[in-house]
Amino acid sequence: MNMDKLNSNAPIYPADELRTPVNVLAPDQRNFHFSVTSIEVLYAQISQCSLNAIVPEDIRVQFDTARNLFLHSFYVYRFYVVAESQVLTTLELALRECIGDKTLAVFQKKLKANGVHFTKGLRLYLEYLAQHQLIRNEDFPRWHRRNRMAAEDAYRDKIFKLMDEQGLEEYELDESEIDESAFDVEWDYVKVLCETLPKIRNIHSHGSTMLHNRVSLSFVNVSIIINKMYERTASENK
Repeated sequence: MNMDKLNSNAPIYPADELRTPVNVLAPDQRNFHFSVTSIEVLYAQISQCSLNAIVPEDIRVQFDTARNLFLHSFYVYRFYVVAESQVLTTLELALRECIGDKTLAVFQKKLKANGVHFTKGLRLYLEYLAQHQLIRNEDFPRWHRRNRMAAEDAYRDKIFKLMDEQGLEEYELDESEIDESAFDVEWDYVKVLCETLPKIRNIHSHGSTMLHNRVSLSFVNVSIIINKMYERTASENK
């Protein structure tokens, strides 16, 4: 049975309906569940992600379109995923403009000759950046926090085990007990980005009903990729 047909007449969640001039600036209450209590909260997040002046104006305009969508997610919660789609589209546009279609086509043929097959698109373009060292692990804050994240995960596992063994119902966490020095994680974050960003891009491109607000990391990563790409290509061309 087609459940879509069964639900076709179900009422739409009020915040998802077409807004009117009266309620167009009414906050989407779903934000409040995630401590987003004002548009200033979102502005504080998104204003940290920006493109440098070296990036062409047309790319910066598209990036700011994505940032504005993110900001307006305070009023329309579903704009979060639209904003992420826009920022990834901007990334692909920036890659084509900065590197050039001809250069990318040559790179694609070179990979194919070596038995590596990538269709034209974001995955191929990011691979070009990675292989030509236009983006590097150390460019990304998340990579620098890898040892901390590993230490925190190990600490939580230790506490959960302790609570289970001793039958404790609560335990006061002490950050001084987290030993980051015990970890030296080998993590190729650039490789992770090459694999995950195109997948997210494709999910948006082919249509999706997913709904979430965890898109800030995409903005951080895209801004870093575009800025570093333009900085390093400009340096190479001097």
